[in-house]
Amino acid sequence: MSERINVNGVLGPPETACVSPLDRGFLFGDSVYETIRTYGGRPFLLREHLQRLRRSAELLEIPYDRAPVDIEPEIHRTIADAGPSEKAIRVVLTRGQGPLGYDPEPCGPPTVVIHARPCPEIPASFVREGVDVAVVDVTRNPRTSLDPAIKSSNLLNNFLAWRAAQRLGAYEPILLNASERLTEGASSNLFVVRAARLLTPPPADGILEGITRGLVLELARADGLDASEESLEADSLRSADEAFLTATLKGILPIRRCDGWPIRHGRPGPITRRLMALFEARVQVETNTGSAPGSTLK
Repeated sequence: MSERINVNGVLGPPETACVSPLDRGFLFGDSVYETIRTYGGRPFLLREHLQRLRRSAELLEIPYDRAPVDIEPEIHRTIADAGPSEKAIRVVLTRGQGPLGYDPEPCGPPTVVIHARPCPEIPASFVREGVDVAVVDVTRNPRTSLDPAIKSSNLLNNFLAWRAAQRLGAYEPILLNASERLTEGASSNLFVVRAARLLTPPPADGILEGITRGLVLELARADGLDASEESLEADSLRSADEAFLTATLKGILPIRRCDGWPIRHGRPGPITRRLMALFEARVQVETNTGSAPGSTLK
């Protein structure tokens, strides 16, 4: 029982899960979602993820409070039913069933899908040595179309960027906005280090404010680092002293090369390593895993 899906409180294996073909999430991508992971069997930063799920729903005017189940206890129930291994949990909230057409009024109540699966492992070499990224020619959605601040299930923009990165042999694409400023990866936020300053693109340039991104900014500032949200050009990444990605399932993942060229010395720098250690310490505090310090960084 390593993978379980909960649809409106009905738990079972993936092959028995069922969502109506008239569900707006299926028809229009009219849904929002969160990805959460466990450490020591406990969901990490669950409150922050659920707060963002509610914000995303409100921005799309999906009535979060009309969901047929209480989402937080259903997450815990699904994790428990899925067995003891570390889990990646995807929580999807759709507008629910309705007739064909754009009018949302006849729709609902919302549909809640909670999918718990084994957490994908990041190869130790990626953590130790870093990964390759590429600045791709797929532009990030502008905020005036589908605002990237909404964590919606419409991920075609991200998918096309990911495909472009695969063709270039890169692990993760980096998208620019229409003004050719850095935004984020297909499934990650981006940080660079320049002259001992930690920099990350601001929300105004078209990003999703990642939960891990927010934690890294908090940890950096508490540790006395100069950490700022600033607009950045692509060359700010290519010529950075250090760079890394952040995401729920990736944690902090160093970048070693961009567009085939090494970032500085082509290996994780001191600020990146320091933040990785601080992140590991926060995981220990939040989840009380009991594992040896640094064990999730190997």
